[in-house]
Amino acid sequence: MMRVRFESLTLLAAVLLCLVSPRQARAAGAPPPSLQHELANLKVPPDWFAVTPVNWDTNKPWKDARLEIRRLLALDDAAVREGVKLTWLYARKNDIGDGHELPMYLFMSGNYAWAAQEYPPFLKRVRGKGATHGYRCYASCLAHFGEYARALQVLNEAMADLPPDPWRINSIAGLRDHYGDLYARMGDVAKARQHYAEAIRLFPTSNQPYGRHLLPRNVARVKTKLDLLEMQSLATTRLRDGSYTGKALGYSDTKDLEVTVAISAGKIADVSVKHEEKIDLNATRIVPRRIVEKQSVPVDGVTGATITSQAIVEGAFEALKQAGLK
Repeated sequence: MMRVRFESLTLLAAVLLCLVSPRQARAAGAPPPSLQHELANLKVPPDWFAVTPVNWDTNKPWKDARLEIRRLLALDDAAVREGVKLTWLYARKNDIGDGHELPMYLFMSGNYAWAAQEYPPFLKRVRGKGATHGYRCYASCLAHFGEYARALQVLNEAMADLPPDPWRINSIAGLRDHYGDLYARMGDVAKARQHYAEAIRLFPTSNQPYGRHLLPRNVARVKTKLDLLEMQSLATTRLRDGSYTGKALGYSDTKDLEVTVAISAGKIADVSVKHEEKIDLNATRIVPRRIVEKQSVPVDGVTGATITSQAIVEGAFEALKQAGLK
């Protein structure tokens, strides 16, 4: 059950009051929330369900409902809450396909603790079917809460539960990429470099039947991560004033995400993003702000919008290289 282009791969509490955004991002540099605390206080369904209307006929089949939910998840917070509630209603009546979309939409909507609760039973139920994307999302949930050892264990389990050919190589490459991300977050640059290098080696060898045009771009994306590990500090770099634009592959397959960085007095003054991302969870606003605030390219992304977050970082990196960054 390989899912080629779903958002994979930094998490918030899922216990949300009706006036609290389910997509609020943790402040950069803040300590991770406690998964144990969030799970202990998790209420399902959450209180905001009572004040969240659903403008959809739930007698319609899931194949139609899932398209509506994806539309809602790309809108404002009220729509996101409606999408989550609609997903839960279909799950309650056991009309939700193989069930992977309940934890996935919880993850994508910012209900991370709730997603972390739903992923283990789902993965147990589908074990043997190569649910690589589910393992990666669950690992991302755990990593957001600082549960790195558990996240690595989940990736190890994914490695032991790979899909058969022709998706096996792509799954291994994606998992190596995810290992690299985790080790980079943990500060183990050597292991991050090792896993990124293996992902770069494997992606071009994938014999997947479709989506092969994306493989070179996957390689380029991981190579950028390697470059960022070795990047010269902005604190010791004199950037040339001006406006510079870099491009990167985001969640949209049809058009690159464009990142424009404005340099003033040798410092990053502004970062703007032109994109056609479907569900960015505000990453196109949050990540640029963090880059300016930290005067740094490697910044925390937005979990649930990992591909978009990484694309913004890649685009900013390409723009800054034009400004003199080495």
